[in-house]
Amino acid sequence: MANRIKTPSRKELVIIRLMAFVGVLSIFNFLYFFFQSENRGDQWLFAMLAVTMIYGALRKLYMWFNYINISVPEAVETDEKLKVDILTTYFPGEPRQMIVTTLEAINEITYPHTTYLCDEADDAYLKKFCKENGIIHVTRDNRKDAKAGNINNALRTKATGDICVILDPDHIPQPDFLDPILPHFSNPDIGFVQIVQSYYNTSETLVAQGAAEQTYQFYGPMMMTLNSYGSVNAIGANCVFRRKALDSIGGHAPGLCEDMHTAMLLYSKGWKAVYVPQVLAKGLAPSNLTNFFKQQLKWSRGTFDLLIKVYPKIFKQLTPKQRLHYGVLPLHYFSGVICLLNFLIPIFSLFLLTTPWKGNIIDFGFAVLPVAASSVLIRTYVQKWVIEKKERGFHLLGGLLHINTWWVHLIGLFYTIIDKKVPYLPTPKEDEFDTNLKIIAPNAIVALVSISAVLYALMHDLTPFSIIMSGFAMFNAGIMLFGIYMAGRHTNQNRLLRSNLNQNTLYNIKNIKILLLRFANILFHYTRRAAPILLVFVILVSSFFVAKSNLDSWTLLKSSEYIKTSGKYLGVFFPKDESGLSDMGEIGFIEANNKVDFDIISFYLAWDDESLAEFPHKLMNSIYDNNAIPLITWEPWPSELELTDTIPELQKNEKVLKHIAEGTFDDYIIEFVTILKFYKKPVYLRFAHEFDNPQYPWSQVGNNTPEEFIRAWKHVDQIIKDQNAFNIISVWNPWKPETMQDYYPGDEYVDWIGVTLLNYAELNQDGTSHSFNELYKPFHDDFYWFTRKPVILAEFGSLNLNGDQNNWLDDAIKSIKHYKEISAIVMFNSGLDKNIPRNNFYKEQYLDWSIDSITRSYTDFQNRRDSKKPEIDSIIEYYDRNPITDHDIEGIKYKNGENWDKSFYALTKRNLNRDFNILKETGLNTVWFKGGNIYDSNLLSTSKEFDLNVIYEFDLNTSLSFIEDEDELNELREEILSKVEKLKESKRIIGYSFRYDLEEHYTKPLLFSQQIAYINWLSRLVLELKNIDPEKSVVLETKLNSQTAAQLDKFSNKNLPFDSYGLIVDDAKSLDEALNLAENMPLSVFISDLPPSLLIEKQSTLANTDIVLHNFQDEWENDRITFDGLINFRGDMKRSLNELTGIWGEKKLISNYTPDVIIPAVPLIPGYVLTYDAMIYESEKWITPNYEDYSIDWYLIKNDQFGNSLGIKELGSGKSIELKIPENYKSYELLLIVRKRSEEFITSVRSKLFLPAWN
Repeated sequence: MANRIKTPSRKELVIIRLMAFVGVLSIFNFLYFFFQSENRGDQWLFAMLAVTMIYGALRKLYMWFNYINISVPEAVETDEKLKVDILTTYFPGEPRQMIVTTLEAINEITYPHTTYLCDEADDAYLKKFCKENGIIHVTRDNRKDAKAGNINNALRTKATGDICVILDPDHIPQPDFLDPILPHFSNPDIGFVQIVQSYYNTSETLVAQGAAEQTYQFYGPMMMTLNSYGSVNAIGANCVFRRKALDSIGGHAPGLCEDMHTAMLLYSKGWKAVYVPQVLAKGLAPSNLTNFFKQQLKWSRGTFDLLIKVYPKIFKQLTPKQRLHYGVLPLHYFSGVICLLNFLIPIFSLFLLTTPWKGNIIDFGFAVLPVAASSVLIRTYVQKWVIEKKERGFHLLGGLLHINTWWVHLIGLFYTIIDKKVPYLPTPKEDEFDTNLKIIAPNAIVALVSISAVLYALMHDLTPFSIIMSGFAMFNAGIMLFGIYMAGRHTNQNRLLRSNLNQNTLYNIKNIKILLLRFANILFHYTRRAAPILLVFVILVSSFFVAKSNLDSWTLLKSSEYIKTSGKYLGVFFPKDESGLSDMGEIGFIEANNKVDFDIISFYLAWDDESLAEFPHKLMNSIYDNNAIPLITWEPWPSELELTDTIPELQKNEKVLKHIAEGTFDDYIIEFVTILKFYKKPVYLRFAHEFDNPQYPWSQVGNNTPEEFIRAWKHVDQIIKDQNAFNIISVWNPWKPETMQDYYPGDEYVDWIGVTLLNYAELNQDGTSHSFNELYKPFHDDFYWFTRKPVILAEFGSLNLNGDQNNWLDDAIKSIKHYKEISAIVMFNSGLDKNIPRNNFYKEQYLDWSIDSITRSYTDFQNRRDSKKPEIDSIIEYYDRNPITDHDIEGIKYKNGENWDKSFYALTKRNLNRDFNILKETGLNTVWFKGGNIYDSNLLSTSKEFDLNVIYEFDLNTSLSFIEDEDELNELREEILSKVEKLKESKRIIGYSFRYDLEEHYTKPLLFSQQIAYINWLSRLVLELKNIDPEKSVVLETKLNSQTAAQLDKFSNKNLPFDSYGLIVDDAKSLDEALNLAENMPLSVFISDLPPSLLIEKQSTLANTDIVLHNFQDEWENDRITFDGLINFRGDMKRSLNELTGIWGEKKLISNYTPDVIIPAVPLIPGYVLTYDAMIYESEKWITPNYEDYSIDWYLIKNDQFGNSLGIKELGSGKSIELKIPENYKSYELLLIVRKRSEEFITSVRSKLFLPAWN
């Protein structure tokens, strides 16, 4: 269907220009992002990629420039009669019927004219036809200047008209061909008029369709804009010239692109042109690759020749827009070079095992998305001005055909450079479908080499980057294979499917095709109409995510929120008298009436001499028999103990915390802890609760300080650990949130946080009742800054003074569900509370917190756990132990790429070769890494190449419930055993390792049962593993702590199937304990994780000890960074690496110097800029480093509230740095990295931004 084309309205032009403007901004934004220095990979490949990116950007800019000024010439009315000559040509070998059909159509043109056949063959049949039909037959005795010479011969010898129409022999004109054209020549400045070149055989073959698609956009909006710019291109197939204009340049210009040459010369002489966007004649598109490639070779060679030889000569005679057009148009055929680069980049990347660009692929996607959207949507929107509606679409076939023509365009450029002539042969017009298969050889080679590169890379360097590059290579191969497909006779005339499929299948295929075409048309229709809105939407979405990404990468950078699994527990305190002990009989009655089972039973014990002798064992046993856990609130009232009689301040209930910390009460505490340990079951111990409550002597009322509380707490905690009373669960319970952080001893000393959450209703200090949120939220907000421990509402309830207790409790449980940290609720179900706030209206002896009934909401909160710890299964099978310590391990953990989707490191073969070469030079013989990710293949193959032993750690999801998640555990088991089947032939693997680290995922008391369930599950798994691969050792790795010795002893008694036990050591004290266990345990025990600094410090002690060092390189991910490696995040070797080399190898002599940061001695104000200076202590004096001797780099580190480093940002280089002070500056540090230019090792120092005395 014809498209009624009109000049765009003012609104449409504004839309097009705004879209183009957005596209331009998108391109510059993308190029700015792309060329960031930190994103550059291999320099040569990056340079190649940069060329393709710049070419693509310039091509889009030129396209958009040719869309923003679309115009359609107005129809011109004139009475002027012009004498018209219509010329067409014939070349030997062209089908006679084709030229006969064209000549007959020319004779049908209604406007008076003279028809000429320029016959290079002097064909007798055509001479006769011309004579019979009143056509002037012209021939010549030479073929100088090919088509142009043939036409000029007729112009010189026969034709004398005012207007010269040149038609290709395949182009069939309509009878009204001249009617819309000739009126434009009423303007004497018009040298030629161009119309649309259209084809009538586009459905014959894929090649014909693709060739036509390449013209739709050009003859539509582009030529209409060129019409506005006075740069209309002449097309030799159907151009109409003023004879006077042709004569002014000596006739039709010669060359392979004679039409373009003619237009250029005409413009240089000051002639103008008009483009009439109408289809007035239709011709034949090339129907096979052979013919299409011949056409493209002629055009590419011809346009490059014009650019080099003609364009410079006439440059000054052209207008600026004509200069731009004819300077840029030939570069369309430079795409041959660009396509070749696009083929070679992934091929070289895959064979060389490297990458041209190493930035974040997601950031790349967001940067390129607006460019891609602009390209597609602008092109789609301007398709309102394509010539026919059927020409609208995405034109994928034309694009694929263009890419497959790469080598033809490349040859055209090459022939231009060496000035090799290409004979002028008219594009074959016959309905040929066969292709000379030799011409697909270059494409076949590209496809073959691309696929070979993919296979090579994936076998030798399986990384996310090689997979991405493989995707590009396979995409290229797919395009080339599609070109090979087009070379065959694959047209609508091919009856291959019809001959081999039944009618029903053919019918279904036809219907599917119709539906797909209909869907594609609908999609395109609405996409085109909504293109401006879609572009704005894409830009906004992309900008949002880019801004969010930029903020997330620094401004909003925060630690991952991970809360350990604690379970849900419902408890109660229900005393029968003022003793503080709960009544199990009454509790049983509540449970029966409310169909609830309490998980926690709370009671209170004060420090006195009777509390040990009269310890409530009956109550404890009853609680355990009820499958519940005791919560003991342990109140240190010192004056009640006989041992305090001689200590006056204790008799006055003062300084009890100081005396606890000093050991005054150790005997009492040890005996009490021993009683609790005896039960071998979980027990919550709420020691010195509400330490900031003035009602208690362990608060400031008793002259106690926060520092003394912390020391006392740590002292009690150490006694518990020394007594191996690991069943005790410590509960730290503040009274008010305002000062609680001052009293916090640290996460390693606390298991749970207790909160007293009692609503005194009108007895509150302000005389009003407070909701749960009002009471709890201040605690919640402050907890964020110092702990993530689970919370137990150790005293929970509301007075029922006005009968609103039930409403308050209902509202409270709804609020509680929004606080993930709350894992336990203990109902304060006491009617015997004497702690009555001061008031003038409450006259009762006690406060009554009793609850009539427990609503369903609270029973849903409970999640019963069996408090009876299951036992570890004994392994009665006998098998030979295979200790890993038989291998004399001198190893290191290689953590790079563990979380590969978040890591900034890519474990390519090149990077691994560098790293493992350092390991070998250091003298290490074993590498320990966590397997199960995409880098397994690279790590194992590189370890083999460097003759390094491997300890392969299985990355278990220990956050699973090893009690309940049976399906996931079975799947995990199958996955591990399947992996072992694949790894058992690897001789470099000397052992498999598993982590015993459930404390990182669970809190007590749930931790206890999960640990035992995990050990039982893992033991069964290891037995199966050993049946598959009995040669390798199995290591269980655990963090060394106060429980480790007891755990190992239990494991030994149970004859667990682990060959060796690895200990994670953090400090010198732990190291001594580890060495003692390794020497005295009847098990194979070794140090599986040791900070390098400890090895350097204790190297004589650790001689001949099996050791695995903590980490090879600083871990660097998108939300965390560590500084514990032997090389830093940039890949610089630290001085500690050289020290280690001295232990196992040959140490290099390097200078001894220490850098430091000079911090401004001023108060810090966010937003102000301060200067920080670097100093170096060397040769017993401080010096200012100079550029010639030292490389000095500055970085800013961002930490979370717990001091964990989240990210790092480069600030600059030099002996000083200016820094804009950030908000919350206490969470930031400076990192100064210094290297002597004559040495390869670096030294670094981290520094706060402020001096404590000033801030």
